[in-house]
Amino acid sequence: MSDVQQVLILGGGLSGLSFAIALATENPTLDITLLEAHPFRSGTPNPLDTRGSALNLHSVELLTGWGLWSALQPHTGAIADIHVSHRGHFGSTLMTAKELDAPALGYVVENHELGRALLARAEQVGVAVRAPVRCVSLEADREKPSVQTDDGERLTADLVLLAAGVADAWFEGLGIGIEERPTGHHAVVFNASFPGAQQGRAFERFTPHGPLAVLPLPSLTRSEQRFNVVWSVPDKEVQALASLNNEAFISAFQNAFGWRLGRVGDVGQRSQWPLVRLIASEQYRSGFLLVGNAAHTLHPVAGQGLNLSLREAGLLAAELAIAVREDRPIGQLSSLNRYLEHAIEEQHLVTRSTDLLATLFNRRGPLLDAPRNLSLALLDLIPAARSRVANLGTGQRNARG
Repeated sequence: MSDVQQVLILGGGLSGLSFAIALATENPTLDITLLEAHPFRSGTPNPLDTRGSALNLHSVELLTGWGLWSALQPHTGAIADIHVSHRGHFGSTLMTAKELDAPALGYVVENHELGRALLARAEQVGVAVRAPVRCVSLEADREKPSVQTDDGERLTADLVLLAAGVADAWFEGLGIGIEERPTGHHAVVFNASFPGAQQGRAFERFTPHGPLAVLPLPSLTRSEQRFNVVWSVPDKEVQALASLNNEAFISAFQNAFGWRLGRVGDVGQRSQWPLVRLIASEQYRSGFLLVGNAAHTLHPVAGQGLNLSLREAGLLAAELAIAVREDRPIGQLSSLNRYLEHAIEEQHLVTRSTDLLATLFNRRGPLLDAPRNLSLALLDLIPAARSRVANLGTGQRNARG
């Protein structure tokens, strides 16, 4: 089959754009179209109202290979070390990039900067980006998968990637079930400022409410540090927290996080959403492939959701390159089996790790708390063990992508 094969990607968020770029970079002969239901945003948010994503070192390698990192790096905050502690208990540890002989443990990038860079690069590598275009139905009962848009247009491709998150109507139409697993927690997300120069230290703080991640954002001034905060809060407490005025909320955050960065200067807009684990019964059906958040949702405690999507994008691009070289249809299951095997293996590994981290420091009583706190203290005393944990977080384990 010598005809040019076509890929259609539904969803122009960070994940969908990443898959488009990975596929176009690795497979320049593919005809790739990306559809996004909403217009792409322009402009720059208030510095305290931005949202950020953590990029591990494997993600940086992928972005470098896709021709993105050199333009993106000036807009990132490097994570030089990570301080892990448990509020109200002894024991803490500090994992450093120096121990891994790495320039950083990872980087934090604001989503609007990453989105801009991805969109520009997608267009540079020949992806046809169309927005706003809303898809109203999927058709899997034809020779090739196709989608119907709200203006009556029917688009056909050899492979359709569903990258717009969990879409119940689409999944139901394909016969794909979704299992919901509530965690009993909400994520409360906001930016916070502290006095002083940014030192590039991230914090994982385990509180009676839930885990609290505080990630360094790029500096805008020499006298103020910005951090992106993800706070896991029990469902029964989130409304009371959300109803606090700014001063009271800052006080609650300060009490939970502590004084390692001094007094909280200010916080920006707060967002919140329920933390629900969604698991798709299948990730492939009749030429349609679920990718990114459509295939998996993770607890945000370790910031691995986007990193997992980038890793999967690299895996899929490599497998499709093999299929193209061997002149095989890219939308057939036989061409995607190896990708699905590797992607599901990665998903299980990262999901188990993040779920364990999210619940590891739940209050269990003194008999169980003491050994766990001792382990955290010992981790700080054993460089080899600490480095192993840090290396797992960089994403550089058996990097296939």
